[in-house]
Parts: sequence; structure tokens; C-alpha cells
Amino acid sequence: MVYPYDYYSSAISGVIVALSSWLPISFDGYFLKTVLAEINPLYETYFVPAYLGILFAVLFHFREKVAEGAQKAIKINIDADGRFLFYASIFTILVGYSVCIGLSDVLDPKTADMVNAIIGALLIGMGMLTSKRIKATLKNVESNLRDSENEPTFLDSLIVGVSQGIAFINGISRTGLTITSLLGTGVSVKRALELSFLIAPVYIVMRLIFLDGCEAQLPLGISFVAFLTSFVTSILTMSLLLKLPNILGRKVFVTIFGSIAVIVYILGVVL
Repeated sequence: MVYPYDYYSSAISGVIVALSSWLPISFDGYFLKTVLAEINPLYETYFVPAYLGILFAVLFHFREKVAEGAQKAIKINIDADGRFLFYASIFTILVGYSVCIGLSDVLDPKTADMVNAIIGALLIGMGMLTSKRIKATLKNVESNLRDSENEPTFLDSLIVGVSQGIAFINGISRTGLTITSLLGTGVSVKRALELSFLIAPVYIVMRLIFLDGCEAQLPLGISFVAFLTSFVTSILTMSLLLKLPNILGRKVFVTIFGSIAVIVYILGVVL
């Protein structure tokens, strides 16, 4: 028997899973885990359709770039973004597989929220210390590797792939880690967001492969609601995040973005 509340909890879960995938927080952290459990103790059954919604949202949002990259790959004329995605995917799979088979549960949810808060604090620090005299940690190294500004390099691929692999530890924010890593190499905020979003599909597919606790079969209607809300939320969130750096400026955006993880940790402590 399906009740109206089932559709409501499916929709809310889809929104939360999507938001936590694009912000420096995680639904496997203590606070969001508690919120989802309050909505529906069987919230994990919504993860598969919600993740599929996120995956299709990325492919739809970057459809032109994906099509262009596919055409270049066929012609064996891979550009810098294509090389970045290729190498970052390899490092994600290598590191992520190792984490998934032995280290995914190494942190408890409260500790994971604290780690995300530390990452958020690093982002806040990057925003506060923005100055012409203060350079990103690896900017000098990266400037010698880039042919043009904001072009991803092999070092970017390595750092992002390893960061994304580490994010398979339950509760660690993939977005928080990858964006912090990219900002550390001197990439602009908007470009860091774009690259982080582009590399997300390989992470999502691996999460689906290693996802536990989702064996229950959901009615098609409820699954579709979780998929749709996750898809729409992802499209809106990615679009907004990519516009905000130009509107707010690097300093304000990075500070606000990092503060989200700190606030979620504090809410988890108070809860």
C-alpha cells in the first residue's frame, strides 16, 4: 500500500541527496543522516533513483560539452578537459576501489561532519586570504604546466582523482574535497566548480555499484519522484553555483560555500 506521505518523503530525500552532492556536505554525515532518518527510517531505499537523477542532471547540464568531447575522442583529438576527465577518472577508480573495499566505514558520521567542517574552514581561509600577494599552494607549479589560464593539467587530474577517491569514505564531501583541491592549484572558483561537476559521474557510478542497504524494491511512482526531484534540484543547484562566483566575487562566494559545512557540523553537535 502506497500512502501520500511516501511520495513526500521520497521527494524530500531526493532534494537532500542532490543538495548534499553539490555542496560541501554529505548525506552520510551525522546531521543529514539524522534528518533523513526522521523523514523515513528506510531513506536508503531512495538512494538509487536519487543518484540516477544526479547522474542524468550532470549529463544533461553539460550535454554540449559531453557531445563535443565525444566527437574529439572519436577523432583522437582530445582536448585538455578530455585528458583531465580521463586521468581523473582513472585515479578515482584506483583510489576509490581501495577505499570502498576496506576503508569506507573508517569514520563515524559525527567525525565525518567534523572533517567536512575542517574542509569548509580551509575554504573560508582561502576566501579570507584572497589577495594579489597571496597565491594558491600549487599555483607556481601549475602555472608552468598550463598552456592557458584555467586549463586543467595532469597534476589537477591526479589531485582531483585522489580527492574524489578519498571521498568514498562515508560522510566525506566529494564536492568539498575536489573544489578545495582545485582552488589549491590556482584554478578560478567557477572553473573549479565546473571541473568538479564534470568529474562527478564516475564517482556516482561507483557509488551505485558499491551502494549497500538499497535492496528494497520501490513502487515505480515513488522511484520516479525521487529521481525527478534529485534531477531538478541538481540542475538548479549547479546552474546557481556556477553563476554566484561572478555575482558575489571569489572571496564572498568561497567564504559562504565553506561556511555551509561548518554550519552543518554545528547543527549536528547541537542536535
